[in-house]
Amino acid sequence: MPRACAQPRSVDYGMKLSSLMSTPKVNDVPTMDVLTERELDGLIVQEPDPVNNGHLSHVLSFIFRNFSATIPLANSLTVSLNKIPPYLRNSRINQTFTNKGENESVSLYDTVNHCWNWALPTCERHASKSPDKSGQDFREDDEEDEEQEKDKGDDEHEDVTVDVDEDPLADFGETSPDVGTVPSSTNNSDELNFAGFFNTVAVALAAANENLTKFNPSGVIRTWSGANSTRPVKDEEIKCKPDLALLDDVEARWDTIKAVCELTSQRYHPTSTIAKTIDSKAYLLLRRQPWRHFVLLLSVCNGYRDLRVHLYDHSGGIVTPCINIDWDPDRFLHTFSSIVFGGLECTGYDPTISIFTKMLQPGQLQQSSTFTHPTTGATNNATEHDPNPQDESAPVILESVPVESTGDPILEGPEPSVLSDSEEDAIPEDPEDLLLHEGLPRPLPADPLLAPLPEPIGKIRVNNNHYDILELVFSSQGLVGHGTVCYLTRRGDEEYIIKDHWVLGSKEDVLNEVIMLNNMKGVRGVPELIEYWLIEIAPGEVDETEKYCYTVMESTEGTFRTHVWLVLKPCARPLQMFRTKAELVSAIRDIVVIQKTAVEQRGILHRDCSLNNAMIEDDGNGSHGTLIDWEFAMHILQGNHYPIGGTGTVPFLSRKLLHQLSDAIPAVSAQKKTRKKASRSRPQPTTFIKHTFADDLESLFYVFAWICIEFRGPLRMKWTLKPRDHKSEWLPRAWSADSHTECDQAKTGFFFHLEDINKLETQIHPYFKSLIPLVKEWYGLMRNNDNPDSVSFDAVLEMLDRHHAELPKDEPSPELLFARTILKRKRPTGDAPDSTGAVDLGDTELPNDATAHMRPAGGRMTMEAAVLIRPSKRNKTRST
Repeated sequence: MPRACAQPRSVDYGMKLSSLMSTPKVNDVPTMDVLTERELDGLIVQEPDPVNNGHLSHVLSFIFRNFSATIPLANSLTVSLNKIPPYLRNSRINQTFTNKGENESVSLYDTVNHCWNWALPTCERHASKSPDKSGQDFREDDEEDEEQEKDKGDDEHEDVTVDVDEDPLADFGETSPDVGTVPSSTNNSDELNFAGFFNTVAVALAAANENLTKFNPSGVIRTWSGANSTRPVKDEEIKCKPDLALLDDVEARWDTIKAVCELTSQRYHPTSTIAKTIDSKAYLLLRRQPWRHFVLLLSVCNGYRDLRVHLYDHSGGIVTPCINIDWDPDRFLHTFSSIVFGGLECTGYDPTISIFTKMLQPGQLQQSSTFTHPTTGATNNATEHDPNPQDESAPVILESVPVESTGDPILEGPEPSVLSDSEEDAIPEDPEDLLLHEGLPRPLPADPLLAPLPEPIGKIRVNNNHYDILELVFSSQGLVGHGTVCYLTRRGDEEYIIKDHWVLGSKEDVLNEVIMLNNMKGVRGVPELIEYWLIEIAPGEVDETEKYCYTVMESTEGTFRTHVWLVLKPCARPLQMFRTKAELVSAIRDIVVIQKTAVEQRGILHRDCSLNNAMIEDDGNGSHGTLIDWEFAMHILQGNHYPIGGTGTVPFLSRKLLHQLSDAIPAVSAQKKTRKKASRSRPQPTTFIKHTFADDLESLFYVFAWICIEFRGPLRMKWTLKPRDHKSEWLPRAWSADSHTECDQAKTGFFFHLEDINKLETQIHPYFKSLIPLVKEWYGLMRNNDNPDSVSFDAVLEMLDRHHAELPKDEPSPELLFARTILKRKRPTGDAPDSTGAVDLGDTELPNDATAHMRPAGGRMTMEAAVLIRPSKRNKTRST
């Protein structure tokens, strides 16, 4: 019988980023430090020096094994003297090359003095990161000289062009902003110094062995850039400045950076400042490039001579032994060449996934019409929201899949009116004001049933089958966890969802979802498993995070994961993409039926009912609710006690589960300080908690209440929840606190104090006011959930059936309402609406200038949406 990770673990079972609905809005670096330290507690493995001198460590030998090129030795590297800027030639270099002309070849490495012929810094000359004028809190090394920092300011660098015309690799140098142009000595920084050095080393390596450039199938030469050392990489979540970024010939973004290098003159320690900033940047790389197996970051410390490679995956991190770039130049060049010239797999990319740069359109991924990762709310400050849509003509880069944007239409400013189709006398003249008046977001959200079929943006291989990637529809967050990514794909004329995730535990645990889906086969509303694959990094070799570690430390036992892909159908839309209130209630009822069937007929408990896992399927003859993600499902055991792992998504956990978690977790973590570094500490035994079907029913209540508060209409129309004081805090915020204890207290108080039902009622958006009686009755049922048998499936189903019967079944869709409103302003004299409120269009057409900018985001505003007869629905569920 499958078990959910019953191995002993000593790492904290505390709240991880991946267990939240979204990453907390991080406005300062210290907050990010706290989050990443909690993620990585006890999970950073420090590798020892290799047994054989000159060899790479275990993890580097493993990930670079496919890079079989002969690496030139340091003493064989030469460059023209003009590649070494005059101001980076110290007295030793000038003396050595006294008789050399600027165009003559010189050795890049000094074998006598065991150092490079490049004046690399040995101590901090000034703060490398200038303060941001916005007041954003940026990290500085604790030991940096504050007075020197003031001297830096925000001056721009003057460029001095280096003559590279006669160099056979001139094109290589010109692609680098730090080789083709070299900053003047007065404004040179340590970052630009190292960027120029690294790129010059790359030029020399490629000249010594031209085969090095043949291992990268894209043909794009990667270069190091220090351009973002003084200005943050563009990102909405947190502003970070990488000292050096390894790039193709593109602008630095967290979804395009191949590797990061951080510099400091101080010694390295797992809890030092540079270690913390590397943790944060590893998080951002995995967050923006979730399809990667791992990410690589470099640190150069201790007088800028000690190089370490930091590998992060979904099980934690690995730090390689120190390589002194002066005294061990050949091992440095081996590591450096593998990262700069090696195939994509050397830096953690999955070779079985490819993205088509010419076919990819930003809108396809930023505003998914099929599924968008829900958030716990909009930004607290309305000024943080950018109402201007992105330019879809912007260039698209390989693997530049932005996944942070939620795509949820968020309306800022004054609270809009409730969706209505009756206020004819107060219709504004301006079209934008008209949208506000009708309670519609700008631009109008796309109806997934009317959305055009997307063009492929890439390909993915599962076993021997190749699928076109149409959209990246979901990506989880956090460093440690499942790293779940879902792709909407197509093979032939059928559409599928491919779930890409990292499963914790043994092979039996890895296949738990496969087993559960097979056991639930035939139940309406449960995904059908088409095929699965344990990802192979070599023929017959499954991708497991344990293989990257040279040994298993006690603190990392039970934390290793296996890479698994599931191909599922049908393709569904998230619950918050409901079209009418009747459809919302009906879908929730269907999910209760699924839970009831699983428990009573199949003996299975789902254990993770959340907004992420509640969906609506359109089968061409209507819609029904579906329940996905059966990874943590379990066969029901006598006593209902299960391992603590996989108990659900935090904001939707029941009071009883939160109470058990808040009691169990502090016993493991609160008594010790976060260390991050893996240790030989004695493993803690697995903790078990009691979980019943009543907990899953309570979770579904929170899903329903969450939608009624967080959204302001159908098709995922979100509204801004502005900050409130503690007493009137938004309930979704209180249910998403930073600890299980706080969440437990919030939900216990919510059900203990009857006056809190009034808080719930007042926080529900006016659009959902007709559902308030259902919310209040369901609240009453959940108050009796101290006894697991007090709330039955039948009681909840009877309640939902009764309220569903009272809801109008002809509620106008948002597109229909929008079209009606436009037609009211443009209707010729004599035309009148029919009994349903629709208008006989006849030959009447809307002026293009009045409606061109009001089209649905990601879709197309059609006149068919304004007539009574609906267009044919997009069928995503045809049988194979």
